[in-house]
Amino acid sequence: MRTVNIGTVSSPAANTLLYNFLHEIGGTALETNEGAAALRSFNKYARVARERMRWPEATICKQVVPDLRVRAVNVSSGGSGYDSGATVSFSGGGGSGATATATTNSDDEVNGVAVTAEGTGYTSAPTVSFTPVSGGSGATATAVVVAYIDYGSTEGDTATVGELLRVTEADPLTTSSNVQEIPFKVMHESGSDYGVALLINRTSTAPVWATYRFAEEAYTETGGANGALPYVWAEYVVQGAYADWLRASEQHRAAQLADARAEQTLLVEIDKLERQGQQFQHTQYQSHHINAPLN
Repeated sequence: MRTVNIGTVSSPAANTLLYNFLHEIGGTALETNEGAAALRSFNKYARVARERMRWPEATICKQVVPDLRVRAVNVSSGGSGYDSGATVSFSGGGGSGATATATTNSDDEVNGVAVTAEGTGYTSAPTVSFTPVSGGSGATATAVVVAYIDYGSTEGDTATVGELLRVTEADPLTTSSNVQEIPFKVMHESGSDYGVALLINRTSTAPVWATYRFAEEAYTETGGANGALPYVWAEYVVQGAYADWLRASEQHRAAQLADARAEQTLLVEIDKLERQGQQFQHTQYQSHHINAPLN
């Protein structure tokens, strides 16, 4: 059987899956485009398995330093005479990149400021100043900074957050008493594949402890602990790829049977993982008076 070389793929995991896939379809070789299609299926089903099994090896708990950014600007005085508007600038605060646009009302007062870029790297709230386009004075405002955990955008980077599960004040793995939870909201960020998490009502760059799954897009393309494919997924991944291959050749009934076999295989492994590992999904609920963990 010839070696299937698809781009830079040469890991043992990929080769083993390809061999098992060939055995399933009863073939002895794959053309390059067929191998590429099989590899895409392997990655797809491996990603699904990782998400559904909430795989423990994919979870990291480490201390991170939040990134402080300008979230909003509160106008404290609208001033007067801004008949042609005003430009907004930020200074100080230790960071850079924040920009905003001022709006004025019919009385030529500054009545609002819209943040157009939050900037990055601030250690405190920067000073806000207004420069009139043609005339006006007296407008004042205060910047509001909020801490973020940046997910990043690099596939396969183990320092990049793929899914943030929990944020705490102290290390939850070494603290004997209950640790203080930090509420957060996951948000989309333009230009990032994974977005950011806003730490609600937190304006400090003091380090926090984040429990998260790292971002990994292709589980069969890289070697080492972070890219290795756990053996318990192998049958599920191969059966899923086989179902895709059957669908591509319009053997839809056979594809449904392969999907069913794949699903049953994964359910068995999920059941074993839950019973043997005694895993519990951590959740958090909030009210006006309570912010407590619920297991």
